[in-house]
Amino acid sequence: MIFLLGVWALFAGIVALLGYSFSFPLEFNQSMEEIPFHRWQIVRVSVFLTFGYLAIRHFLLGKEKMFPIQFLDIYLKFVGGSGLVIYYQQGITEYREYATLGFFILAALLSHFLARPEYKKIFFKR
Repeated sequence: MIFLLGVWALFAGIVALLGYSFSFPLEFNQSMEEIPFHRWQIVRVSVFLTFGYLAIRHFLLGKEKMFPIQFLDIYLKFVGGSGLVIYYQQGITEYREYATLGFFILAALLSHFLARPEYKKIFFKR
């Protein structure tokens, strides 16, 4: 699942540089203006919260190593949490929107287990 998310993110990023966009999962938009505002807010708030968490963690714990899967885990948790709050605040009731958010919450749960120390051997051989 992480590999598929990575491929999708690379594809969506390259397409965005060309002036088009994809909303998750594969909804093609002719322009950036067609992306719903609540989705922009989820990404924005999640980036802010992730940065704030990592900055405070660095201040308190110093230069503790962090693997990319741990960063992804933190970000996906903030996507799920902030998404639920933003959907509630903006009165989003579409089942499809909650299914998309549910996918990211499921990905956060999976990444939580993959970020555990015993699984790091899978990604890095020493």
